[in-house]
Amino acid sequence: MRLLSFAILITSLSIQTTWADTVLTQAETFLNNKQIVQAYDLLAPLEDQRAGEPAYDYLYGMVLLEAGEPSRAAFAFERCLGAEPNNGPCRVQMARTHIALGETTSSRKELETVKEYNPPPQVQNLVDQYLGITKQVEDNKKRQINHFVEIGAAYDSNINNATENSKIAIPSFNNFTIFLTVPHRETSSVLKTQMGSSLQYQFNPDLVGLLDGALSYYTLFDNNNFDYYTLDANAGLLKNIGNYSVQGKLQLQKMGLDGQAYRDVLGLLTQVQKPIGETGQIAAFGQYNQSRYDTQSARDANRFTLGLAYSQQLEMRFSPTFYTSVYTGQENTTDSQFDYFSHGFNGLRLGGSINYQDNLRFNSHLSFEKRGYDQINQFLPFSTKREDKEISYELSAIWVINNQYRLQPRYNYTRNNANLALNDYTRHVVGVDLHLDF
Repeated sequence: MRLLSFAILITSLSIQTTWADTVLTQAETFLNNKQIVQAYDLLAPLEDQRAGEPAYDYLYGMVLLEAGEPSRAAFAFERCLGAEPNNGPCRVQMARTHIALGETTSSRKELETVKEYNPPPQVQNLVDQYLGITKQVEDNKKRQINHFVEIGAAYDSNINNATENSKIAIPSFNNFTIFLTVPHRETSSVLKTQMGSSLQYQFNPDLVGLLDGALSYYTLFDNNNFDYYTLDANAGLLKNIGNYSVQGKLQLQKMGLDGQAYRDVLGLLTQVQKPIGETGQIAAFGQYNQSRYDTQSARDANRFTLGLAYSQQLEMRFSPTFYTSVYTGQENTTDSQFDYFSHGFNGLRLGGSINYQDNLRFNSHLSFEKRGYDQINQFLPFSTKREDKEISYELSAIWVINNQYRLQPRYNYTRNNANLALNDYTRHVVGVDLHLDF
């Protein structure tokens, strides 16, 4: 409302007697009374006929700006300034349009130009106020802080990724069958609580600092021994170099299981990204992780990953987007005597989304990973190296309730097809999350 009051003041200063006619007078009355729809309905049909008239273009630009159409308003103000380059009020409104578009550099340039005209005190005061707004927008753009809270409930058919077989054959003993006498596969209802914050700071137009952190806690009602938490923190920089953007991140994670410290992860991520056309992009990435276990040092490992990714939005109904990535890597245990945990891997990810409505989006994700282990595990009664082929599919939706709340139902299916029966499993997870941004 404050900006609208400024706009009305400018309008009264700029619409001179020589400009006045019945249509413009009526449109100005609608604008002063904040009847934006009526003013638009009066002026819009006349655009082809009266475009190029400074009075019409100025007032029509004002109406478009108040109607939330800054891009169209910019064209109207450009026509006005094309006919009258020294029209200070119109230039002020062009600056206001640049603010609405987030183009603060252009806004400041327009306002400084108006000051050079030595305008009347009322206009000078307005210019100073808009310069203040421009500075505030620039400060907000430099520092963006966001927080979120998420609460979710789910059912997990296999919380420990265990085989569903109650008996297995031992190849090294002529396929002798043994029965698993301990409980193998566990199911549970799950409650998830998560909260986090993120900070982006723009040092200059081409350099952005990134910092975020999140705490997650999972309560498994049917088996509290599997309750776990994760604490994640990431810090990095994003640098624009010509048509490329280069990102580097330091990643930290601490995980606890059943109330005890379980695993720490230290990671480094590097990504180079380049736009393809107006709505596509391609990226190359590399990642290094160190995993250290508190009670299972045999699984301490270093992991290297390299990959390529591509994404594209299609300009058609429902605005569909899709992405794909391929990657390869190696995970090596820090102690060579446990190399039966070391393995190489190759993977493929595919996914996409459609905007069914303005507040409803459907997403899908499919991934496949093949893992080949380096050594035979001499502590298991198998005579072959382990090989896994894991496929995972997720279907989800995002229903935006309002600017703060969104509801996210989801279903995930995982099938690990392994040559060793102990590692062969299927898992289903069905859940829904309530997400709050503030």
